[in-house]
Amino acid sequence: MINNLGTRLFKSVTDKAGDLGEKFEEEFSRLSNNITAEVDAIVSEAISLSGFIKVTLVILCVLLVLGIIRLSAFGFRCLVFKARDWLRANESRPPPQVILLMPISNGKYRPTATIYADPQTKSIIDRIQRDSFELFNECDEPAPIVPRMKPPKLNELRAIS
Repeated sequence: MINNLGTRLFKSVTDKAGDLGEKFEEEFSRLSNNITAEVDAIVSEAISLSGFIKVTLVILCVLLVLGIIRLSAFGFRCLVFKARDWLRANESRPPPQVILLMPISNGKYRPTATIYADPQTKSIIDRIQRDSFELFNECDEPAPIVPRMKPPKLNELRAIS
């Protein structure tokens, strides 16, 4: 009797396991069929859109290459202009300005063209001329000292205008 009970229990457990296995197999196959159907739908959409995707990617690549070329050309042009300006700045540097004071026979200097409109600069140039004349001609008479002119104040400039 115990033997018969054990056999029936084992048979019942195996039947239940078989039923569960069959149900698992059915559910798994249904799930795999659903997954396969979804993947097929996604792949078919991707295949139908792949032409558009390829065209879009080609257009984006062309635009990217054009942008790189444009920015590279701009950078190269900036470098060329900077180099050209630098070279021109070194080439076209003005010569140093030298004032030549040339005495003439009557003890004065040759009149120079008025380059400076500023009276203070003109008075400095005149003082340099007098000092150099005294140095070369050994004159003992003192030269009259021209009082230094102060620049006008802002209020005076407004009143003049």
